[in-house]
Amino acid sequence: MKQISLRYIFLFTILFLVGIAVVFIAVRETPAPPVPVRSGDVVRLNTYLIDVAGWYEITPNESAVATPLDLTIDGLKMPDKLGRWTSTPYPLGSEVDQWFENPDLALSSIYRDDRDHQLWFSVFGSRSRKSYFLFEHTPITSYPAAGWTVIENGVVPISIGDQSIRVQKTTLSKDKERRLAFYWYLWSDFNRDPEQGVMTMRLHIPVITTDQDAFDAGVDFLRALFPQVVVWRRF
Repeated sequence: MKQISLRYIFLFTILFLVGIAVVFIAVRETPAPPVPVRSGDVVRLNTYLIDVAGWYEITPNESAVATPLDLTIDGLKMPDKLGRWTSTPYPLGSEVDQWFENPDLALSSIYRDDRDHQLWFSVFGSRSRKSYFLFEHTPITSYPAAGWTVIENGVVPISIGDQSIRVQKTTLSKDKERRLAFYWYLWSDFNRDPEQGVMTMRLHIPVITTDQDAFDAGVDFLRALFPQVVVWRRF
């Protein structure tokens, strides 16, 4: 009788622990994508996830953003006008296919604003295994290979409305040139499944007067690209 009682206690304990594990896993599931707040019923906003690192890594800097643009691998087209910025297509070299293993998406444009600022915006996207290469080749690896010196690199906050996002920011120099680069990663799938695709987005901003002026120009572009940060938490 004592052996039977011990067995039941053991079985009950196992079932209890399994139940706790199931509840824990359920709690950890990715919440539904957030619904952005519309300023009107005319413009439809799409929500995406951005982060400063990726593939299978999720950092505390992950944010949900809203934009009227289609930022999917199959739907993205560089807008001719974005806020005060106007674009001119910029052709990419063949080395892009080598760096990113023939990405599913590769676009770039030069943007100029009405205050004589200029920046280069590039987007690369891939699905499945080759999306890994998007994280392997970044401005802090590609610029030094072209003779540039990385002066500083780190994560910086960008305020958008009463919220903020975070991006990687790199300061670079070569001879008498100086440049800032912002870069981050974007997912349309809130589970961040590589099979569904991921993008790396990069802003390259030449310093014409001061670093702060170039930084402010990059911030202005980001606010036009992501006019809204949506309150959302993964856990």
